[in-house]
Amino acid sequence: MVRRFSLSFVIFVCVVAGGCSQAPAPVDPRKAAEAAINSTSDEFARATEAKDLDKVMSYYTDDAVLFAPSSPAAVGKDAVRKAWQGFLAGPPSKIDVGETIVDVAASGDLAFERGSFTITTTDAKGKTTAATGKLVDVWKKQADGSWKMAADTNLMDK
Repeated sequence: MVRRFSLSFVIFVCVVAGGCSQAPAPVDPRKAAEAAINSTSDEFARATEAKDLDKVMSYYTDDAVLFAPSSPAAVGKDAVRKAWQGFLAGPPSKIDVGETIVDVAASGDLAFERGSFTITTTDAKGKTTAATGKLVDVWKKQADGSWKMAADTNLMDK
């Protein structure tokens, strides 16, 4: 009887202890995607500041669309490249992206980013000019797990 009681007691303690333990909270893959997009977006801004056209283009899908102010839509990577060539040929600039919000679809393969930015340019005489604007970017998850822009749009404030 003592032996049976002891075994029952051990089983009871194990069940109670197991029932009280907390399983780790499930990881929300959308939070990981949000962090990856924020990081990639920062890298993209640094590539534009560096005027590294090839690096800038590496953040776009092959069928990307760029909607730039006062310009027709640039559809496809070749057209997006031509649009960026013009911008990157301009005076040196610094891009500060303000707070952005990244919303990742429940499917985890599509997201959009929205926010604001400031571009500060410096002319040949050293005079700086700042312009502000808003952005909306659509990101697609690639087969290798990276994120690339499928649609990039920005609107300059007046």
